[in-house]
Amino acid sequence: MKRLFIFALLIVSAIAAAALTAPKVGGIDYAEGGVSIGRSGKTIAAPNIGDPILSGDLIKTQGDGMLVILMDKNSGMSGKLTVKARSSIYINLDELKGEPRTQIQLLTGAIGSKMSKLSGSPTVNVTTSSAVMAVRGTEYEVVVSINADDASPNAQQATLVTCTESKVAVNDGQEEVEVPAGKVLEKRPGERLRFLPVAISSVKGFSQKWISDEIAAFRADAPRALADYAKRYTDLSAKFAAAYDPFQKSQTPKKWADEDRSGAKINPLDPAVLRESKEIAGYLLNIKKVLFMFERVYYRVDEISDAIAGTANEKRVIRPGQTAGDFIQAVRAERDKLAAEVARYRYIQDLYQQRHPEGEAFSDDDDFFASSDGF
Repeated sequence: MKRLFIFALLIVSAIAAAALTAPKVGGIDYAEGGVSIGRSGKTIAAPNIGDPILSGDLIKTQGDGMLVILMDKNSGMSGKLTVKARSSIYINLDELKGEPRTQIQLLTGAIGSKMSKLSGSPTVNVTTSSAVMAVRGTEYEVVVSINADDASPNAQQATLVTCTESKVAVNDGQEEVEVPAGKVLEKRPGERLRFLPVAISSVKGFSQKWISDEIAAFRADAPRALADYAKRYTDLSAKFAAAYDPFQKSQTPKKWADEDRSGAKINPLDPAVLRESKEIAGYLLNIKKVLFMFERVYYRVDEISDAIAGTANEKRVIRPGQTAGDFIQAVRAERDKLAAEVARYRYIQDLYQQRHPEGEAFSDDDDFFASSDGF
């Protein structure tokens, strides 16, 4: 029994050591309510103050949840990032021209931050389905709407940016606009970036009213919106499965994972490695084209479920034989399987990058404005 305990302890220690190989972005400064962290295919359901936040983490907050991250010096930034209620974000750390760059994909909800750079030219980029925000030492909030425009490219969500200190550069793929302190910028699908009229003294509270208005608009026509979600989910879930299938059947991802676990040294110029990389590159690219919007709508369903929970909309028929409640339950039933597949994709993507240290074939920059497959 003692040997079994020691063996189990060694396995846990090895898993923990492997998880910590990802760069540290920061640590938890404060947490309340429902908060979870997805890492390496596992879920940390109740993270504690002081726990690390690593590059690649998926952070989710429930309706009563909030998480405050104290940025680590590795990120090149000093300050705090707040993940607000009903939010889902990916946070990644990489380099741009030799300087650290923190990249945040805001899938649902809202984030707020007050940070300043430590040295050099580090940046923070925040990406939504409709815009990219480049932040350089500022106090700001970024919010995405619960609604999505089914007629727009990628079924984009509206994005709101409020700035109370320094500035934020916002790019929607058509133009770039600088948002100075005391201003509020909105990007709606199919429309140009525009400033909204708001008193400087009201900037900090403006986003909460905007969120409430977006939820009210959703509830006013929830069955139609949910029918659009259900159709989009069904269509692109099938596309994701088709893209993932050859990747899953290939023996190369397993070989790479075995090599990673054994600590094997990889020569990127080895002909066999080049052949494997060429094969894997095609799989990763096909998955990525679908996944960018797939994750956004998948996590948006959680946000939607809060908005309709306990209301008559749960029982509303959104398409023949399926109510809104049925749809949400069906999506949640696939949660663990999808999480495992996405974790494996991201893990192999990291191993691909290790074999191509000079390139950024699958960096987050390539995600935005790159796919025409809406969700």
